Amino acid sequence: MKHTIVALLVALVISLGWTQHDDDLLFGRDGNRVEVLQPQPHPIRQMSSVLGRFILDVGLDFYFDYDTGQPHLQFCRVQQVWITPGLVGSKSGFGNRFCASGCANFFDLPTGGTPHHHFIFAASAPGVYVWDVRGVSAIARDGTALQDMPYAYRVYMVAGNPLRLFGSVAPATGYQGDLYGLMLTVQLRQGGTTVAEASLPPNPTAIYPYMVGFNQPAGTYTVVAKLSKHLSRRVDNLSLSGSHARNWSFTTLGDLNNDDVIDDADLLMVLFAFGSGDSDADVNGDGIVDDADLLIILFNFGAVGEGAQ
Repeated sequence: MKHTIVALLVALVISLGWTQHDDDLLFGRDGNRVEVLQPQPHPIRQMSSVLGRFILDVGLDFYFDYDTGQPHLQFCRVQQVWITPGLVGSKSGFGNRFCASGCANFFDLPTGGTPHHHFIFAASAPGVYVWDVRGVSAIARDGTALQDMPYAYRVYMVAGNPLRLFGSVAPATGYQGDLYGLMLTVQLRQGGTTVAEASLPPNPTAIYPYMVGFNQPAGTYTVVAKLSKHLSRRVDNLSLSGSHARNWSFTTLGDLNNDDVIDDADLLMVLFAFGSGDSDADVNGDGIVDDADLLIILFNFGAVGEGAQ
């Protein structure tokens, strides 16, 4: 039965216009590295409801030079960096190729003699789904080996009509690391109880650094956002229906174990990893656990997040 449904989904997408290229991810050369040249940034995509599931056709291809008609690349591996659990990307003849666990999570261009391929991404519940990828191991048309993409390219997929929050994410002033290396968790609460939660790495190169969706009815909620290594922020009595902009600025750094309080546990993590490059204990994200990290913990010792329960 499962294979029959997949076959029907693929057939339907083909009938809807398999060769549409407007939103295909086009990999090309930018100087000495590989890039997704178009679209930049990727627009938010609405998934179609088919046979009780939500699906979206996502195409991959090489970028072709307008003047010469030639592709920029000979080869490129499309490597998944992160995907929302529950989202699966499949291709006829290859099965499930992209997912949170158990998939290859890469695809080589060209395959089967062509760089033009389409994947069907599917999810079973309404929400906002994320697929982050980058080009690696690319070879230019002239044979030059190109540097890998230094960032993740994000595709937002919206299933159904969930409550949505989107906007910017600013870490504390003392944080020097890559924002994408942190995780943002957003909760909806009512009456002190968490009714929905979504997590993703903030991506500064996306159309919005974060966007999350909740399969919840319109209403008034307390919204709590927690960025890893930072204390949480909270907004009370927020009336939500449809899509809302909400920017987050995290001011207090030092919660290494993400329990929303800066205490002995965080201090011990720094002390035990002192002098190392342990990323979990590196408070300010500068690549080494040292006096700077210790001072941040001591300065903020005893602080508690706004959303702590």
